[in-house]
Amino acid sequence: MKKCSRCKIEKNIEEFNFKNKAIGLRQLQCKECTRLLIKNHYNNNREYYLSKAKKRNKILRDEINNFLLRYLSKNPCIDCGESDVTVLEFDHKGLIPKLKAVSHLKRAQLPLSVIQDEIDKCEVRCANCHRRRTAKQFRWYKLSTPL
Repeated sequence: MKKCSRCKIEKNIEEFNFKNKAIGLRQLQCKECTRLLIKNHYNNNREYYLSKAKKRNKILRDEINNFLLRYLSKNPCIDCGESDVTVLEFDHKGLIPKLKAVSHLKRAQLPLSVIQDEIDKCEVRCANCHRRRTAKQFRWYKLSTPL
């Protein structure tokens, strides 16, 4: 049993976080009081943490966007040669299992290495060529009906 230096309640030793696990040293405050202190600190400094996260997210978002823009600028549509990045898309090759669409990975701000691995499973196609290939690949019904 140990007494918390903050709430002054006698509690079981497991109710205290380790300060140094190698030598078995425990913190002076119980887990509950420590959580309360951390929560209060966050609430008192919430704007700072939110602005810090906003800056970090913007840097990550810009890095991913610049990477994708450079990649699409260097790789035109493999079918028709279209090079306008506004209409270029990533088309997963054949039956290679995909993690998710590149746009979903981008939105989730996953590391560039994960996005690059997914791009390696793709070919660049313009929107029109992508739709045509997908329609043939999955034998869409509207291809088989005359207009």
